Amino acid sequence: MTTRSSAARRFLSQRLTQVGLVLLLIVAVVTIVGPLVYGASPTRTHPMDTYAGPSATYPLGTDNLGRDILARVLHAGVLSIPAGLLAVGLGAVAGSLLGIASGFIGRTFDTVVMRVVDVLLSFPTLLTAIVVVAILGPSVTSAVLAVSIAALPSYARVMRGSVLPLRSAAFIQAARVSNTSLPRMLRVHVLPNVADVLVVLLVIGMGNGIVVLSALSFLGIGVQPPEADWGVMLTEGVRAIYTAPVAALAPALMLMLTVLGINFVGEGLGAALRVDVSGRRPR
Repeated sequence: MTTRSSAARRFLSQRLTQVGLVLLLIVAVVTIVGPLVYGASPTRTHPMDTYAGPSATYPLGTDNLGRDILARVLHAGVLSIPAGLLAVGLGAVAGSLLGIASGFIGRTFDTVVMRVVDVLLSFPTLLTAIVVVAILGPSVTSAVLAVSIAALPSYARVMRGSVLPLRSAAFIQAARVSNTSLPRMLRVHVLPNVADVLVVLLVIGMGNGIVVLSALSFLGIGVQPPEADWGVMLTEGVRAIYTAPVAALAPALMLMLTVLGINFVGEGLGAALRVDVSGRRPR
């Protein structure tokens, strides 16, 4: 308990943590409270008010179809953030389990799994996601699954590296001698010893997941209009960046604040738990 309390104090005392929490608080207020306070429809069009400038009626102006930009930014966060977090969560769970099993079991299973992981890691994350969406077809579900698959190999590689030193540990040998089943050994003896690394990687990976998901929408193969996430809004906004710059700047700013906040919190968490972003425990 004392160790956890000291880690929590170190976490909250980090300057990056404090800045990150403030940014995430701003994003949370905007995306959660904003749609409740500002009740304008994000999909309703006003053909006579296309590219209208900021005013009392439209605080951030309107886009090419006369839709309220502020309403779309607020509602886009409700889709962008949960979808990105879900995608990374799925990839982290699957990749971590695969990496832990690979590192602990070893032998042929480890060799096969790591060769597949190496192949996937040789491609950029966004390219892997694009290929998956191209196979499944553009949709929110396909984009989430694509980001999950793209994130999986990174978690598998790092968690395998974290598990390898544990294979020869005395408590693992004692568990083997006592005929502890493999699932129980992984759950009771292995997972708690790599949990810190996993948590830090998961938090930092959330920002990357939101960016990749928005990139897929920006390319037109993620979230499909009339639904809006920040990637879709950026696509629509850059077409009129000189006519209505707020249409592109507003979603870009929200995306930047979200990713910076998550990354800062992840860095602070890594420092508090004495884990660096590569998944190694500093000596």
